[in-house]
Amino acid sequence: MINHIQLHRNLFATHWIFCVLIFLCISCGTEESDELKPQDTTTQEETEREEDHYDNNTPDEEEEVIESQNLLTNGNLETWKGTALGIRNWPTGWSLPNNDYIQRDKAVVYEGAYSAKLQSLKKGVTARIEQMIQVSPGSKIRIVFHYYISQWKSKGARTYCYFRTASAEKYNISADVLKSFYGEKLFRVIRGGGYNLTYFPSNINVWQIFDETIEVPPTATYFVFGINSYYGTTINVDDCYIMSNNPQ
Repeated sequence: MINHIQLHRNLFATHWIFCVLIFLCISCGTEESDELKPQDTTTQEETEREEDHYDNNTPDEEEEVIESQNLLTNGNLETWKGTALGIRNWPTGWSLPNNDYIQRDKAVVYEGAYSAKLQSLKKGVTARIEQMIQVSPGSKIRIVFHYYISQWKSKGARTYCYFRTASAEKYNISADVLKSFYGEKLFRVIRGGGYNLTYFPSNINVWQIFDETIEVPPTATYFVFGINSYYGTTINVDDCYIMSNNPQ
């Protein structure tokens, strides 16, 4: 009788140990080893840049809010002057260093009645449109505009912007200082085609959007927003916005 009871006890203990071993095997099998888990290769700089970006999706109900926050004068390029007395059209609020290569265009338009057409027909001459605005040191600005490339040659087109110190007329912050502040990739937002792009993508005959957010250097009080189109390239620009997220 005692042997029979002892046998049952031994069988119960063996069964219990077997169940525990099965549970442990199943648990270990469901866990991924560190070597098999996907590794996050995002750099700290790229992570911070993503956090700095605003939501690129702007529903219709947000359009009026964006327009009211626009720091650019005549950012939609709808108002032009100088049509009388044979003076060439000039977009209100903007500077045109080479006026002969900027045109008011109503054939290629993203929105509204007009866009600005930049087209250099002479080697060594850049078609450029620019506007200077005040900014707050340490704030973040969002740069948004639409562009349409109908002809591409050589260097193409790109943003070419400046930050300036309190003396707006004289002192541009140097490219070397800005590269040191931003890093090469982020610097291309203001001197290139966007993050880590030297020029705009050469997609022909399609409207594209440029939408980037960047921090204002601590010594800057002015920002010169500019777009360059180089010889042989034709680009239309429309609906330009610069919005500030001022921490003060």
